[in-house]
Amino acid sequence: MAKVQYYTIKQVAETFGRDPHTIRDWINHGCPTPAGRVKLMAAKLGKSWTVKDEWLAAFEMRVRPDAVRPDLDLD
Repeated sequence: MAKVQYYTIKQVAETFGRDPHTIRDWINHGCPTPAGRVKLMAAKLGKSWTVKDEWLAAFEMRVRPDAVRPDLDLD
């Protein structure tokens, strides 16, 4: 069984080339797309948001279904 990877807001921001505030907006309000807003699933652990690798992959597929995707392996 594959180990589940979790990402911080900062790591997600670096992956997408966005500001961490933008990532928090995607979590709270959704990312605007031609088909409507798509929210990034995340869990709040204390004061910090955490994004599971499968949530990030699902979000990216909905936001950019045909685009070339960045490598999500942040190790």
